[in-house]
Amino acid sequence: MKCDPVNAFSITDSEKVIIALCLSVYSVFAVAEIEFMNDWNINGSNTLRSSVYDANGPGAASPYPNEGGMYFDEFNVYLSKQNSRYDTMRGEISGVYNANDDYRSSDFGMVPERMRFLRENGDADIPYRAEFGDHFAYYSYLTLQRSLKGAQLELQPNVETYGYRHSFVMTTGASESNWRDLTLQDDYTTGMSWLMQDEQGGFSLNIVHNFRDNSFKAGTLDRNQYVFSLAGQRQFNSPDYSVSIEAEVAHFLGDHNGVSGAASGQDRAGNGYFFQVSGQSKTMPWDYRLRFDRYDQDFQPNGAIVTSDRRSFELHSGWLHQSGVRSRGRIQFFEDGFETTNKTSTRTYGMNFTGPLLKMIASDVNGSLDAFIQKRDNETKTVEVTTHNVNLNLSKPLGHGWFGRGALFIQNVNDETGSGSDALTRQVSFNADHSIAFAGFQGVIAPGIMLRTLRKGTNDSTDFNPTLALSLNRGPHALRMDYGSLVQNRSIAVSGPDINIHTLNLDYRYTNKQHTFGLESNLFGRDPDPGDSTEAYRISAYWTYQFDRPASTVAASTTALGVEASTPTEAEVSIPGLAPGLTEDAVQLALSNAGIGNGAPQAGWVVYEYPLLSDVFRRQRLALEFITGSLERSALVIDFENVGDRDSVVQTFERIRQTLIRQLGSPTRTIEEGQFAASFVTDVNAQRLIRIVEWNTSSGVIRFGIPRRLDNQVRMEIQHARRFPQPRETLWSIEGIR
Repeated sequence: MKCDPVNAFSITDSEKVIIALCLSVYSVFAVAEIEFMNDWNINGSNTLRSSVYDANGPGAASPYPNEGGMYFDEFNVYLSKQNSRYDTMRGEISGVYNANDDYRSSDFGMVPERMRFLRENGDADIPYRAEFGDHFAYYSYLTLQRSLKGAQLELQPNVETYGYRHSFVMTTGASESNWRDLTLQDDYTTGMSWLMQDEQGGFSLNIVHNFRDNSFKAGTLDRNQYVFSLAGQRQFNSPDYSVSIEAEVAHFLGDHNGVSGAASGQDRAGNGYFFQVSGQSKTMPWDYRLRFDRYDQDFQPNGAIVTSDRRSFELHSGWLHQSGVRSRGRIQFFEDGFETTNKTSTRTYGMNFTGPLLKMIASDVNGSLDAFIQKRDNETKTVEVTTHNVNLNLSKPLGHGWFGRGALFIQNVNDETGSGSDALTRQVSFNADHSIAFAGFQGVIAPGIMLRTLRKGTNDSTDFNPTLALSLNRGPHALRMDYGSLVQNRSIAVSGPDINIHTLNLDYRYTNKQHTFGLESNLFGRDPDPGDSTEAYRISAYWTYQFDRPASTVAASTTALGVEASTPTEAEVSIPGLAPGLTEDAVQLALSNAGIGNGAPQAGWVVYEYPLLSDVFRRQRLALEFITGSLERSALVIDFENVGDRDSVVQTFERIRQTLIRQLGSPTRTIEEGQFAASFVTDVNAQRLIRIVEWNTSSGVIRFGIPRRLDNQVRMEIQHARRFPQPRETLWSIEGIR
């Protein structure tokens, strides 16, 4: 059938679906060509996607529980107008027409997902920032940090009181995934924050109210709660030291989900405390951080990411050695359930080293080493576990165009209660990259292998995991491929049957001006012995149309508001400072001033093992891409790996987002779909869990999130690039860095 929406009479239901999709495509073309709003920048994209899902064998083992042909059309439109340097208007409309794709949305038909309008006017008598629709509300660590659908107003009067400037933020909105099924009573938040700030820091008073309706399915009652807090931050400087003190005291009053049934969460009260001191020596390469948290059992605010009934103490210290190696130590004490009769204590002692670890014998080796010892026990001795953990990663040029990487992981878990949860994991892996060129294509091939043994307790398995990744480009053509095979040879009496799992993921794209035609294929096979095998696949074809209509008339000054990226010349290096367009010499000078050296080439990038975020102990890699002598893109790759800090995945993500908000201010755009759960790795790869936060800069866009990858690895990335694909195109990870 031709894509002709004019003759829409006497047609079948399937033809009506195609017509609706065509109308959606045509509407985007119309937006790109409209003649009114000439003083607005209008850009966006439209993607028409068709997918086929199929599976054979036991359905429980298949990554695709729903099968058949599925179709949808998704669109996004962004509008912006610069009235002056300090007067900006921005708008956004995005959504999907979902014909029948169970994976894209739980709703069929037209689903408006994000609608937003922002006016930021620093030229007004009272400078303000007004947001309507989707916005990110951030007050403080213990009160509110979440995406809402509603409105937010920030006022910044041009007055000072005893040297303090003032900012007032008022927020109201519901937490929902889209506008179609918006129900205010399910989860509605209203709040107000008053910030007083000077050059050395500030204080804020915050109050947040949240209401959640009862749920028979979840077994909850109506929950009506208030959270009040006083938060502050102060910077102290001397000729020898720079010290920052942060603190927050919060009080919870109202209802939560309950501790022993829904009724136990009614009419409760609790407190939360946070205190942190961090400092850096100006005469020695030394820094430190001391942190204390305490959250009562009934301190359960719905807008904050904290663990109730926990108190903790953390001490971190770092030193930059003359060899270029950066070492960091940590001592962490956690007490969970400290208001109960069976408190669980966790004590962690760890060390971390990054940089040229083998400089004395091999100066071109770069790497990271993290090791910790952790002891967990409770009052009744039903928990008594000791964990020893070592994680080593090394990289080295091998000659003849090859670049190699090796990793060693050892974890020994001793359960002294005799419950059988002992585990000994020993794992070694080797990977290599090599540039290739044939038939006009250029790219990188990356073979790899992993060997692992699992022993003790209910574990008895020897695993073998060969991998092969390929990336090829020729003009408008781009092909990426990743193959992996996990062969698990188990003792059936201890760990169950042998299992072989094979995956092959392909992504091909052809780009011609504003059009991108793509084909994505995901093949999955699982073969247990004994047992029935499962085979499943997804094949998806799509067409994306990108449009960008700049304003025909511009304001007197078009300097974009937001983060202004500058050449980093101080000792501190950050992703915002490493902005696209900087010369390679300027970047290398900044890295040298910060003591960052020994970068290694990898798949067209220069990679440094370096913890840019000093309060995050997970492995961090700084990656820089240069084209013709200037920086094209910078990135920080942060792994989700066990370092014994007791933070959940969502707490780790939120802590990094909080750090970025403090550096960069309010995000330009926040995309949140799905919830963090035990299956978050599967949910990310199935596009059921999406987390993206963006800040516009004068050089492009800073994006932080959890991208999807062809090798199914899940990690966090912060990138500063000139532009990014649409948020629903979740394959935005740096695939070459593994």
